[in-house]
Amino acid sequence: MIRVDKEKILLWGAEKMQQADATPLEVGYRYYHGLRTAALTGALAKAMDLKVDAEVLYIGSFLHDVGKAECNGFGHGRRGREIIEAEIPHLFTPAELAQVTDMVANHYRRPCQGGKNSDRHPFSAEVLLVQDADALDHFGSSAVWLAFHWSKHQGRNQSQTIQFYHNEDLLWRQRALAGLNYDLSRREMEYRLGRIDEFFAHFAQEEAGALTMPPLLRP
Repeated sequence: MIRVDKEKILLWGAEKMQQADATPLEVGYRYYHGLRTAALTGALAKAMDLKVDAEVLYIGSFLHDVGKAECNGFGHGRRGREIIEAEIPHLFTPAELAQVTDMVANHYRRPCQGGKNSDRHPFSAEVLLVQDADALDHFGSSAVWLAFHWSKHQGRNQSQTIQFYHNEDLLWRQRALAGLNYDLSRREMEYRLGRIDEFFAHFAQEEAGALTMPPLLRP
């Protein structure tokens, strides 16, 4: 049975992550991303019948980006572990603190980003789940949401947004898919990417002033 003070940890994380947005995203983006990632890790674990501590997994997933309150880029995982160990270690048992900080510190160490899951330093199932859920949350409907936030920030119009998706954004999608750990995650990612492609294909037709209704439905 978990002995962490879950309520206090989640409140602490919410305060930290709602201050973490040095981006053109909506206020509290890291917080909401943390909630979605935590739900996704649980869904993946349940679907694959993985034997994990659901409460510890939820907390580690929720806090995975807490380091972005003070650090961005590849170092935010390690910084997140440092913040947790410095500010709220008393809210965990030692074993649970080690599990949660392992998830936070290593969630960005995917194979396509220099991560390593070797016999010497194997990642736990919890870490692998957070890595996958973190990536998945940036795609599907969330990807469209993000695309338009960034386009507004960059001053791109509709046509430029569509071109960005098909050109510069393509590498990000390929790297995300290549970095997943589980077959279920890959299939979910492929499904989400397909939905995004459908949206942008339809968007491109509308942007060009074309009729988008299927011919059989036209008079």
